[in-house]
Amino acid sequence: MVTKSIEEIRKRLVKAGKELYERGLVRGTSGNISAKIPGEEAFLIKPSGVRLSFIKPEELVLVDFQGNKVRGKMSVSLETPLHATVYRERDDVQAVVHTHAPIATAFGIAKTEILPLQVELFMLLPNGIPIIPFESPGSEALAMTVQKKIRDYDAIILENHGVLTVGSTIEMACNLNEMIEEAAKIQFLAMTISGKDLLDFAKLKEKFKTMNTVK
Repeated sequence: MVTKSIEEIRKRLVKAGKELYERGLVRGTSGNISAKIPGEEAFLIKPSGVRLSFIKPEELVLVDFQGNKVRGKMSVSLETPLHATVYRERDDVQAVVHTHAPIATAFGIAKTEILPLQVELFMLLPNGIPIIPFESPGSEALAMTVQKKIRDYDAIILENHGVLTVGSTIEMACNLNEMIEEAAKIQFLAMTISGKDLLDFAKLKEKFKTMNTVK
């Protein structure tokens, strides 16, 4: 049963990786994606140096929650500690997606928080999308910083580094990542039209206070 489950997850990760590439959220060998194995303290993750657009199911590496390779011929992703710390911290998370979505990443570089201005995104992320200070990719410092934030957020912006989203399924984590990039586009346009005065999270929460949120 576990073997069948792993093979299914491999196929879904490959499909999701190609869609992320096609939608312009990753380029080259950047970005990574992983999914937890149900009932196991282990997850599958994209290996190092492989393009998500061309990844094969058998190339995905099986890793335990401490970041140690369990099975796989290729090297683990540099960001494996980042994914591992999310799974250790959040029992409800089944998938982690890290992209370099260009506009959302630019907001992180500019240290301008992306707000859930559209009601649909607010329902998913009522606490917003925080930016965490830059730490070197693959470092323990980055993993620890993410660990503190991921307890309360399903999406975060990594300063100078991209977007991290989590979900109860692979598809939901990918969808959230794409929605954040779309939110960044809309916010950029709104700021161009009206300036930064519209970026008042307190007023936004007041406007949407009657909405039911989804977690």
